[in-house]
Amino acid sequence: MYFCVKFASMRFILTFVLLFSFTCFGQVRKSGQKIKSGNTLNTTRVGTANSVDRFSSVNLSDNDSLKVKKIITKAGDTVAPISEYKIFNEIKGASTFDTILNLKKQYAFNYLRKDIFGKLQFSNDGQTFQSLDPNVLNVNNVINVGFNARRFSYLNKEDISYYSVPTPASELMYRSVTGKGQNLDALITMNTSEQFNVFLGYRGLRSQGKYVNQLTSNGNFRIGSSYFTKNKRYQFKNHITFQDISNEENGGLVFTNNFESSNEPFNNREQLRVQIEEGKSLFKGLRGYFDHSFQFNKSENNKTLIRHQFTYEYFSNVFQQANVKPFNDRQPYFGESFASGIYDKVRHMRFENSVDLAFDSKTVGLFAVSAGMYNFTHRYQSIVIDAASNKIPNQLKDDIITLGGSYMLNKEHLVADAYFKQSVIGRSLTDLKINAAFNLNESYGIEATYQLESRIPDYTYQFFQSGYIGLNWLNDFSNEKYSTLNAKVISPFINLEGTYQLITDKLYFSNDALATDANGRYAQLLVTPKQYGKVINYFMVKAQKDFTFNNWGIDNTVMFQQVIQDNDILNVPQFVTRNTIYYQDYAFRKALFFQTGITFNYFTKYYANEYHPVLGDFIVQDQIKIGNFPMFDFFLNLKIKTAQIYINVDHFNSKFTGYNYYNSPTYPYRDLTFRLGMKWNFFN
Repeated sequence: MYFCVKFASMRFILTFVLLFSFTCFGQVRKSGQKIKSGNTLNTTRVGTANSVDRFSSVNLSDNDSLKVKKIITKAGDTVAPISEYKIFNEIKGASTFDTILNLKKQYAFNYLRKDIFGKLQFSNDGQTFQSLDPNVLNVNNVINVGFNARRFSYLNKEDISYYSVPTPASELMYRSVTGKGQNLDALITMNTSEQFNVFLGYRGLRSQGKYVNQLTSNGNFRIGSSYFTKNKRYQFKNHITFQDISNEENGGLVFTNNFESSNEPFNNREQLRVQIEEGKSLFKGLRGYFDHSFQFNKSENNKTLIRHQFTYEYFSNVFQQANVKPFNDRQPYFGESFASGIYDKVRHMRFENSVDLAFDSKTVGLFAVSAGMYNFTHRYQSIVIDAASNKIPNQLKDDIITLGGSYMLNKEHLVADAYFKQSVIGRSLTDLKINAAFNLNESYGIEATYQLESRIPDYTYQFFQSGYIGLNWLNDFSNEKYSTLNAKVISPFINLEGTYQLITDKLYFSNDALATDANGRYAQLLVTPKQYGKVINYFMVKAQKDFTFNNWGIDNTVMFQQVIQDNDILNVPQFVTRNTIYYQDYAFRKALFFQTGITFNYFTKYYANEYHPVLGDFIVQDQIKIGNFPMFDFFLNLKIKTAQIYINVDHFNSKFTGYNYYNSPTYPYRDLTFRLGMKWNFFN
């Protein structure tokens, strides 16, 4: 029933997008009419200091189908150029719909639809990612709910974009998955007037996978709008999201030596024995977001503004397992339990209100003072008495009030901003960020960022309840302290990025049962949260360069990481590299543009974190190293007008280089996988 409902909704969204793409002509300009500019939402962020990609620009290369100034249809309608189809994002800034086919599109042809360098995807689509870069998942909340392994595909409020389009615009993306299923991402947006825009989007995935009990079924629905008055003194944006991330959980392999063997029957991955045969997890989220601002005066050069943001968000996480002892010949993998079956459910609700008063001058920049009020409730359905007769309540509640301020200067070649937030009531937190970016010209740029954070522990570290006896705790941990310095250099010769980070009081999960099996893996996962009181030094430098010669190109990205610590707490591979050799050209009198090539991915061996399905998070381990295996992917991508077709063969060398590739100590990386996909934009 759940499958039918989810994919019925996907069919509805697809039908809706197609209907509006071809029948909504309310915005189409007749030939000879003036094409007005789109929504000019104020991209200045009052009371925030999130960095914008200062050096990004929309490169209208020759393969952009809408590069021309206008298109006149047979019916006499005029469609605006691509530069009029605008996208606004709180983090990325302003951009346009991008119909260009380039190597960045190949890197973003995945379930997340973004470049996943620094992440290693688990074998089935819709599962979690192993973080090769410890900072790839950064959820920007006052207190995070936890369950971080399930947050990679969750759309946070900063991930939602807003639009301004002269005609209805839509985008469809289809991608094949691992085994039976499909992946679809559909978006439609339109302006009912120059001032008001609405959008609707849905991303759905269902993938069977190759191993026992590995089905994924995820959905991300989003709907929103934006508006500004004709004098632009008042404007708002809002959205609502419904998201569910559902995974069958198998706990990884029991006998990894069978996976590493090339003998039958283990080439059939369903014959490999897994830890759990009936485990499931479901992470759900509902969010309502409203952001509006009003300019008190009429001056264009010196503005006095007020901004209000409101967020309501509800999370729930469920883990269920019908039988905690699927195999009678061994101990339960996650320890003893209260009953023969597990049903863990937690509910989390948060209200966030922030108000900013700002003065914006074209001469001296934007000054703002801000206040925030936050209410959190983290609740289970039971009270637990642990082995030491300590009472673990059924809920935690936090009320926090913060004060802060920000400054932003935006000149032709210089962008600088500073941001500060400090709690004055409730749990202690501090967030200070200073950023400056300088552009010499379109080709050269420098950016530097310093951030000092005192983070409140995630709720899963503070408070957890489970049907597994050992997974029940109530802790009073100190805040994690992060001091981070980041710098970027952009040039035609090379792009460089470096990070130096000091971490104190880091929180982590680790295994208390150190007994291992014949393969060197943990025989059980008896996990508790811990806090590391010593200092961790993390250093990273990343270099990227794309070399081209005629129609040939070589794109290289190399990352070096080093951690100085007394114990193996923050574990990362020392080297991570991605290298692509490709060829691109036109065919059929430039009616078709294509690119084809091979991508090589590699990372050195390290103590990768182990995935824990009950916690929905990763645990630190120092028993087994993974890595040092090559991953070769082949791609052939085609572009016809605004349609892009992707043909990929992932990890095609898997049968030739040995079955010793893993995402974590017990979860294998994907085998050879053939993929077919398409992205198609409609602008009328």
